[in-house]
Amino acid sequence: MMHQTPAHPITPPERRSPLLLPITPLETERRDGWEVVLEYEGEGEGPWLVDLSHRSRWDVQDRAIGEARPFGLAVPEEWGSARESDGLLINRMNRTQISIWHIGPGDAPRTRGSVDSTDTTDSHCWLAIVGFGTPRVMEALTSLDLFPPDRAGPRLTQGPVLHVPAQIVTFPDECVLIAVARGYGQTFAEAILHSAADLGIRPGGERAFSRWRDGRPG
Repeated sequence: MMHQTPAHPITPPERRSPLLLPITPLETERRDGWEVVLEYEGEGEGPWLVDLSHRSRWDVQDRAIGEARPFGLAVPEEWGSARESDGLLINRMNRTQISIWHIGPGDAPRTRGSVDSTDTTDSHCWLAIVGFGTPRVMEALTSLDLFPPDRAGPRLTQGPVLHVPAQIVTFPDECVLIAVARGYGQTFAEAILHSAADLGIRPGGERAFSRWRDGRPG
């Protein structure tokens, strides 16, 4: 008689954010191996610095990138443009490369479409600055022109923030997303909180970002 070993759910491997924000978490959630902070104590009224490093990101390179359909979605034609669809933000970096960020509710999609992609989730620190006063915060961090009046957004800019090479996506309604190499994460976040302290920036949990995302018009 054969004995079967009882099936046990597979525990996702331990994954850690590249930064630890200096405030006590009020509520956390275990998600795909990450310890995700949903809310911190005393978050205040914003603007907030939110760690999104646990959210999925991919890079896609192809000589015919404009014809590619990652996750079945169209690629923006103009370099520096970004397009949001089905909870994904597709950023046109250059002639042959795009980055894709999962900003929507629910789980990230698993099917990647007709092109090969590289998962960059664990190699980057991904942050949101969100809430009233976000443009002023960015003025304290970089000399880049991130909010030109002729662009409704979202818009991708590649350049330095606090002298760190970054991908920056700006939205017209008080949100900026920033991705930098993972090794910069801790000192980069600390520098943001220090440089914009007089503007009231504080650490925020993922819900601060979700409230902005879900509260946009349209």
